[in-house]
This record gives sequence, structure tokens and C-alpha cells, in this order.
Amino acid sequence: MNVRQRNQMAMFMAVQNVFGTYPNELNTIPAFGRFINELDELMVNINSVYQIQMGNTTGTTQMKQQSEADMIDATVQLAAAMYVYAQIEGKPDLIEKCKVSPSSLDKLSAEKLKAVCTNVHSEVIALGDVLGNYGKSPEDVAKLKEGINMFGGLIGAPRSAIVTRSQAKQELGNLIDEANDLLRHKVDKLMKLLETTHSKVYNTYKAARVIVDLRAGKQVIEEE
Repeated sequence: MNVRQRNQMAMFMAVQNVFGTYPNELNTIPAFGRFINELDELMVNINSVYQIQMGNTTGTTQMKQQSEADMIDATVQLAAAMYVYAQIEGKPDLIEKCKVSPSSLDKLSAEKLKAVCTNVHSEVIALGDVLGNYGKSPEDVAKLKEGINMFGGLIGAPRSAIVTRSQAKQELGNLIDEANDLLRHKVDKLMKLLETTHSKVYNTYKAARVIVDLRAGKQVIEEE
């Protein structure tokens, strides 16, 4: 991965952070969900191909294990906060949906695990901001969503599975080009629709789309 590609990767991650921070605002335009998932999958593939390029053929397996652990931890923490809320508010149906633990999640298949974590995330989103009183922030909710998308990409037979080390350099460039095209031709256009109704989201996204030269530190290159 060359310097230009590293700078672009930093921009992609900044954009992912925006997506994770403002899920409710972005959900006002349903098409965003598809594009957010596409970027997450591309990022999984980019990281996997980079591992192959570096000669680390076990990179995908290690990423999957770490992704699974992070997703389970985020799910259990949010479920615990939601459980306390449901107890106090007298919501027995919600209490049942919060009964998850690391040991119970560890026993599930990959697809079932993803489904359970997704259900917990959906319940948290439906509650709005109430879990703030129980120690859970929007960033915690965003972290779970990012974890679910990352894990889903890793169990979905990423393209990197068929890439050899000799092919990795070209494939890495192709994937980064795909991510740039996705943002430039789809996400950038939809974001314009939020410029008036959700100006904070729009401005934060525009700031994330600025590519900073990590070597120079101060030099900034704006994405065309």
C-alpha cells in the first residue's frame, strides 16, 4: 500500500465514522443503508488483500476472530444497559430480547450471531437516546453497527479469498478505486440532499471527505 492509498484509506475510515455517528439522520434516505454496507464490505476486502500483499495469509482469519470478539462485546454492553432500562420501565418483552451473554453468543453460528447482534442494535436504535442515562452513547451504538458490518463482510466470502500475493497489488488498487467511485458518484450526491435538512451531518461528511497527506501532516488535498 503506497502513501496515496494510505491517505485514501484514512479518508474512508473517517467517512465510516460519520456513517456510524449519524444512523438516524442517514436513515431518512433509505438508499444510504445499501451504500454504507457496500463501503464496509470494500474496506474488509481492502484490508484482507493488504494482508495478502504483506504475506500474511492468515490475515482474514485473524480479522474475523477480532471482529467477532469486538461485536460480541459491544452487543453485550448495549444489551445490559437496555436490560436495566427495560426493568425500570416495566417492559417484559424488551427484557427477553436483552438476554444475551458472551457464552451464549459464542455458541451461535456466524449467521445466527450476526442476526442476534443486529436485532439488539435495532432495538437500541428504536429506543432513541434513552440509553444515555445508562452509560451508553451514540458512539457505542455506532461501534456495534460498524462491528456488525465488518463481521458480515468477513463471513460473506470476500473477494480476497481468490487473490494470490502476486495479484494483490492490482486488486488493492481496484478495490480502492471502487470505494472512491462509490463515494464520488453515489454517496456524495445523496449527501447533497441533507445539506439543508441535516446541515451538521452534511458538513461533518464534507470534512471527512478531505484527504490529508499523512506524511506532511498539514498538507490537505480535497477530493475532486
